[in-house]
Amino acid sequence: MGVTALVQETIKIENIECDHCVMRVGRAIAAVKGVTEVDVNLEKKEAVIDFEKDITDLEEIKAAIRDAGYEPT
Repeated sequence: MGVTALVQETIKIENIECDHCVMRVGRAIAAVKGVTEVDVNLEKKEAVIDFEKDITDLEEIKAAIRDAGYEPT
């Protein structure tokens, strides 16, 4: 079995304004298959995400953020 390459990306997220928003976005991203770690920062309005590029991609992660009610940029 081959080694899966991990990628780290930072996504800016509009309209996150409180700790509840951070938790909601974090849960939505973490639920995407292939995501191994997520850190949502309220002050910077961004999420740093580690994911397996063979399993998922940024577009799928951004779609999960939109489904949670927020806008990735």
